[in-house]
Amino acid sequence: MSVTPPPAPAFRRQGNLVLLSGQVGVDENWRPVIGTFQDEARAAFANVRRVLADAGARPDRILKITAYLADLDDWTAYNEVWTEEFPDRRPARTTIGARLVTPFRVELDVVAWLGDTP
Repeated sequence: MSVTPPPAPAFRRQGNLVLLSGQVGVDENWRPVIGTFQDEARAAFANVRRVLADAGARPDRILKITAYLADLDDWTAYNEVWTEEFPDRRPARTTIGARLVTPFRVELDVVAWLGDTP
């Protein structure tokens, strides 16, 4: 099963900021990643890294992430993946329970800095 990409750009640059459209756990052919919540969250973070690279930014320049979880019971699993992704310098974050498009359980909204120092 594939899903249709949203009718929005993957990112938008404004000055020294890059704002990513919501990233979900899909592969390069827009097929949902099936597996555990952690598998899906890791795929969503992989897409964040890919889009950041396309925008000329790096993961260590992420200022803030808003995560939307379809089930807040996945909070602990999300924190597990979060600490893998950001073992040291962690960006600001907000986590919200939300009704997501099926079959997704997590969506990531990212703001990153394009300058030399965040």
